This record gives sequence, structure tokens and C-alpha cells, in this order.
Amino acid sequence: MGPLRKFIGIGTRIAAGFVVMLVLMASLAVIGLRHISETNARLKGIVENNNVKTELANTMQNALRERALSMHVLSVMNDPFDRDIEVQRFNSMGAIYVNARQRLEELPLSKDEDEILSRIRVLTRQAQPEVQAVVDMAQTTNSSEEMFDRIRKFAIPRQREIADQVNVLIRLQQELTAQAVKSAEASYREVKELMFLLGTSALTIGLIITIFVSLRVSRQAKQLATQALYDPLTSLPNRNLLQDRLEQAIAQSRRNKHPFGIALMDLDRFKEVNDTLGHDVGDVLLTEVGLRLKQVVREEDTVARMGGDEFVVVLHSFSETDVSKFAEKILAVMEAPFIWNEQNIDLGVSIGFSLFPMHATDAGSLVRYADIAMYAAKRSDQGYALYTRDQELVQLSDLTLKGELREAIQMNRLTLHYQPIIDHLSNRIIGLEALARWEHPERGMLSPDTFIPIVEEAGLIGPFTEWLLRVSLNHLAELHEQGYRLTMAVNLSARSLHDLELPGMVASQLVESKMQAKYLTLEITESAVMSNLRDGLEILTTLDRMGITLAIDDFGTGYSSLTQLKQLPVDKIKIDKSFVMDMEKNENDAVIVRSTIELAHNLGLKVSAEGVETREAWDMLTLLGCDFSQGYYMGRPIPADRLFDWLAASSWSTGRAEPRPEAKVLG
Repeated sequence: MGPLRKFIGIGTRIAAGFVVMLVLMASLAVIGLRHISETNARLKGIVENNNVKTELANTMQNALRERALSMHVLSVMNDPFDRDIEVQRFNSMGAIYVNARQRLEELPLSKDEDEILSRIRVLTRQAQPEVQAVVDMAQTTNSSEEMFDRIRKFAIPRQREIADQVNVLIRLQQELTAQAVKSAEASYREVKELMFLLGTSALTIGLIITIFVSLRVSRQAKQLATQALYDPLTSLPNRNLLQDRLEQAIAQSRRNKHPFGIALMDLDRFKEVNDTLGHDVGDVLLTEVGLRLKQVVREEDTVARMGGDEFVVVLHSFSETDVSKFAEKILAVMEAPFIWNEQNIDLGVSIGFSLFPMHATDAGSLVRYADIAMYAAKRSDQGYALYTRDQELVQLSDLTLKGELREAIQMNRLTLHYQPIIDHLSNRIIGLEALARWEHPERGMLSPDTFIPIVEEAGLIGPFTEWLLRVSLNHLAELHEQGYRLTMAVNLSARSLHDLELPGMVASQLVESKMQAKYLTLEITESAVMSNLRDGLEILTTLDRMGITLAIDDFGTGYSSLTQLKQLPVDKIKIDKSFVMDMEKNENDAVIVRSTIELAHNLGLKVSAEGVETREAWDMLTLLGCDFSQGYYMGRPIPADRLFDWLAASSWSTGRAEPRPEAKVLG
């Protein structure tokens, strides 16, 4: 507890210092703002009042001066036309004078200002008769001497009295302005001194804290740098430190002439666990994986986490002969189930190896080649693979195939075959399952098992599903027009259950084909549903409300049970063909089929069987109460252009108990 108390004490002192500094700076801001506000108020008063008043007083003074000048000019003018023009100018100056005085009177006035303006008003009334007399004489007499004498003795003295009062008003405004400016300067000096004092204090405290903290930071810099090189979840070296370790291993290998290798691996089915159980559980599993990997490596080796569910091991003094032995150690330690909340979680691992200098002489290429080998391991049953050039060619081939597949979907070069679905009760065809085929120009006819994984990897499952629904529903509409009221079953990819826009796309295709939703059956594997139960439940519920029939395909091969599936809006389950094909010889398979049918019927679900290839299998399923079946016994997948011929010739179209031989060979 000693270091903890010391740390808390240091933190408290730093916090106290910051608080004092913040208080000083806050006080500095408050005081400064207050003084600035007061000063601004004074200056605003100068601008809005004193300056305006001074300007109006000057306007009055100028108007009086111009009127006096006009009176002198009138006294010497002989031309009546010129006199009229000067009289108009004289009157306009009078209007300017009156307007300026009235605006002054409307402003806030001090007592002294109000008294001065009162005297000005009185003097103006007294001067008005004399001034008017001069104007009248200018318009009625030609005696310049008499007019000049009246101006000099009476009019000008009256005007001068008014001008003197205006001057008094101007001087008063100047005095008030000078006082306001002086007061503002004093406030600025005060706030400057106070702000300097508070600023110096805050700066001093800030410098003290900075020195103290810099000393602490310098001691912790190495710790922070170390943390930047390790994964925060697993505490394993991260990508940055892995790069450094690889560079060191390359340099060391060049010195001692010993090869080394790297193993890149990722977890199989980790995404399913993450989506189903949540990211918190996924984080626990990743930490446990890191611990297990460290158990099987030597002290000089490096276990790093690349990110996500990818891990890399740098293996010193490692050659091609060591690959299988080390891979088996990893596979063995990963085979033990992971326990979470008393639940066993099985995670597989795929491992790719690359060697220095056999495969590459730089870190980036080693990681890339190990990644290529890892994907080759995923395609194999062995679980691991050592890099070869052929793997890269396969990957390049897959890239080419993805581009060709994208073009095939866009250009409508895929085709559909249809397999009949037969009702056990009526011995008649009640529907078709749409099966995609791709006739590649070089590779020939490709089945869905070949190219559907490529569709998913290339991110084409959306366009592919839209194409599949459009073509199959249009064919179904043609069948209905010919009197065949069949249903159409379409398989959905597991990726489709991540696409919340799927129901809208299905609805659009139903509208376009003018087919009712009840004639469409959408099939999804149980493992796909359970791997993304939250989004899957939302999507399936929406489709169910639209009136679409929902079926679980390949039932019995995934992780779920009927108890788990009863929460889903499912109408039908399809028993996987692996149980159906051997049930006549394998008693366990027969028990599984019978139990599945009984449990499904108890839950109100229909049951369909796949892989019915013999009359005996058909009869046994009939006795067990299976609702529907499909398989080579009733009919192989039929090309779309031969479907009408098959329907016309097949005994399953008429309900005859004995199927015609051609039902098994057409297509």
C-alpha cells in the first residue's frame, strides 16, 4: 500500500496545484472581464452620447455661422433673383439648426446640458423677430445701408448670444469626453497591473507543475512505449512489435545461417461465436488462445496477435521438417474445448507456414505467404499447410473466378435447374427447388458447392440472391399460367441473415413477378440461423409476416435442436440426406429420422426429406409420416427448358403411385 499512498499523495499535490492555478486564472479572467466591461461601458457612453451631442452642437454652430454670413450677403445684394436664392439658403440653415437642436433634446441630458438648451431655446425665440425683420427688408427694400445697420445693431448680437451658449455646450461635451477617456485609461492601468500580478502567479505555479510532471513523465516514457507495442487484450506483441521481431530474426538468421519460420493462424467459427455469444465472450476466448499458444512455443519464440482472430508465431531455428510436428502441437492444444459459463465452445484453427529464406527474405512477404498457406489449410482437411507456389496460383485463380462470376451474374449467364418436391399423401408434385448452375466457358458446368463459397467471399451474395429470386419466380409465374400451381423453394446463404434489407428485396421480386408470397419457400441452414440468431430472428420474423414459408435446410448437421428452433418462425424442416440415404441399412439413422419427424409434428412443423434415391426409402418415409420428399428416385434436377416436358410426362404430375421410369432419367 506504500507506493499506492505515495502515488495518491503525488496526484493530490498535482491536483491542488492545478486547482490553485485554475483559480488564479479564473480570477484573472473574471476581474479582467469586469474591468473591460466597465471600460467598454464608458467608451460606449462616449461614442453613443458625448460624441453625438458634440457633433449636433457643432452642426448648430455651423448653421448659425452660415445664417450670419447670409444676412451680410443679403445687405449688399441688388439683384432680386440673387436675393431670393440667398433667402432660401438662409432658411435652409435655419431648418438644419432647428433639427440639430431637436435631436439634442431627445438624447439623455444632464442637468447642465438641459439648462444650456433651455437658454438656447429662449434666446432663439428672442432673436427670431430681428432675424425675420432682416429677411423681410431684403425682400421689400433696396436700402442696403438700413439693412446693414439693423443687422449690425440687432440681428448679429442676438445670433452671437445663441452661438455663445452653443459653444458652452460644446465645451461641456469636450470636458465630459475627456473625463470618460481619463477614467477608461485609469481602469486599463488597474486591470493591467492586476492581471500582470495574477498572470505571473499562475505562470509560476504552472512552471512548477510542469517541471514536476516532466520529471514523472520522463520516468514513465519507457513504460508507455512498451505498452504501445503490446496488444491490450491478450498482452501479446502486436503488429508493430511483430515487425521488429521479424526484422531481428532475419538479421540473426543471416548471421548464423539458421532458417526460421512463421506460423500464421486464425480461428475457425470464431465469428459465429462472436455473433452468437457476444464480443465479451469472444475477447475471453482470444485471451485463452494466446495463453495456449504460449504453452507450446519455446522461450525464444514470439507469439503475436495480428488483430481480430489472427495470431502469428515466429519460430527460430525452424525448418521444413519441423512443420508437421509443431502444427500437431498447436492443433492438439486447440482441440480441448473452451469453457464459458459451463458451456463447451469448440474452435478450430487453420495454420499457414512460411520459411526464411526458402520462401521469402523480407518480413512482409513472409507474412503474406503464410497467409496464403493458411487459406490453403482452410480448404484442406489437414488443418495446416506449408506455402507453395501452387497455393498462390490457386488464390490468383480464385480472384479470376470471382471476376468472371461477377460478370456472369450481371450478364445473366447463370442458369437454374429444378428438382421436384413430392407430397407423400397424394403422390403428386407440389413444388420445385431452384438449384443454380454455372456453365463456365473453360471449366464446364459448375455446381453450387463449387461457386457459392466464391460468391460469398467476393461479396456477391446480394446480387446473386436477387438474380436467383427473380429468375425462379418468373419461371414459377409461367408454370402457374400453364395450370401448375406449384411452390418454389429457394436456398438462402448464411450471409443473407446479416442483410437487414433482404425482406425488402424479396418483397420487390414478388411484386415484379406478380406471385403471392405463399408460393415462395425460403430455405436456410440451421447452423446459419444459430450463428447469427439476433439478426436472423429479425429477418425471418419479417419474412414470416409477409406470408412466406420458411424452412430449415440440412437439419441434423448443425448445432441446434428442435427445442432451440421452436423460437423461430419456421414452417418446415428438411432432414439432411446423410440420414436419409442410409436409413434402410443403418438403424441409428432410421431412429434419427423417425424421432425428427415425430418431434417436428409435435411442434406443428412440416417435414421434408432430401436424398430419396430408392423406392424402399420412399416407402419407409411414407410409413414414418414424412410430409414431402425429393431425390433422384422422383426426379433429378431438371433444366428450365425441359421442365414442361417433364411435368407432362411424369407420373408424379398425375398422382399415380408407380412412377414412370423416365422420371429418373430426364434431365
